[in-house]
Amino acid sequence: MKLGPQRRIGAIASVIVAAALVLSGCSTASAPEATSASGLPVKTIGVWQSQASGDGEKQTLSAIQAAADAVGWKTVVTDSNGDPKAMASTMQSLITQKVDAILTVYVATGLIAPQLKAAKAAGIPVISVGYQGTPTDDLTAEYAPDQAEQTTMLLKRMGEDLPNGGTVAPLAVAGYYGIDQEVDTLKSEAGTYKFTPLERVDVPVTDIFGGTTSAAVDVLNANPDLAALFTTLDIGAQSAVPALTQTGRDVPIYSFGAIPGSLAFVRTGEVTLVTSDGAKSGFIAVDALLDYWVNGTAIPKTTPTEDAFEYTIVDKTTAPADGTEVYPEADFAKPFLDKWKTEYKI
Repeated sequence: MKLGPQRRIGAIASVIVAAALVLSGCSTASAPEATSASGLPVKTIGVWQSQASGDGEKQTLSAIQAAADAVGWKTVVTDSNGDPKAMASTMQSLITQKVDAILTVYVATGLIAPQLKAAKAAGIPVISVGYQGTPTDDLTAEYAPDQAEQTTMLLKRMGEDLPNGGTVAPLAVAGYYGIDQEVDTLKSEAGTYKFTPLERVDVPVTDIFGGTTSAAVDVLNANPDLAALFTTLDIGAQSAVPALTQTGRDVPIYSFGAIPGSLAFVRTGEVTLVTSDGAKSGFIAVDALLDYWVNGTAIPKTTPTEDAFEYTIVDKTTAPADGTEVYPEADFAKPFLDKWKTEYKI
């Protein structure tokens, strides 16, 4: 049977389309997700840092990088250098690059609120790690030590060291929820130990080191009977010590976070602090993302019970030797690496 001109053209077109589909490998199904040699999905993790020069952020970043390397994931790391405008732009850059997830290290949530909404709209999970950020539904999850709980521990130790109580000067930084928790807890529980907190002094986020030293000098000069300095951020202790030298005062400093810069002064007896294995949050986040992408398990909103953070007081008698840490990365990483070896064969 002969085909008319229109039918011949239609038949030829159908053959061409079919051939093109075969040659190109096209199908109605989506392309398979890229996997590594171990069979795990290949992912890129964006790491947003508020101020990478801080030792606490360095510890957290190190844990994130170690965890990502262990599962074969790439990281894209940014640093806002404590600049609020840069915080917004670096977060936006990770969204623009379409990373698969973002881990925010020591997040000041309010300074990147629009970008958090943008990431959520783009379907990019955002997990806050290392330090508490202001609660928001635009964060997928947060894994960070409880600053209020640590403050309660620190106040108990202060009460033991200074049984007569006295005035306490909180040196803080605005915009950080974890710091607000520390100051609020100090105010609510100070009376138990006969302490009277002065009004908090907020140092500039763009000059935390120098700003803390200057603020401490002013407070020491204005309060000759000051019982203690209470520095709320991990880098606060090492920044407050120079103020003692400049004023010739001998006032104890109580602080948070056993970072190298602070431990040097803990060993001399000038600082007592409370610390946690908060850097472990990097491994907790990668573990949650693995379970999400491999098994379809929902990302836990808060730290899983089995991964609960540990807290301890560190003073001159318990400080680790120079070059070592209270909570070594190798120690808190091992349970995760063992788990991944068993569950994911890596």
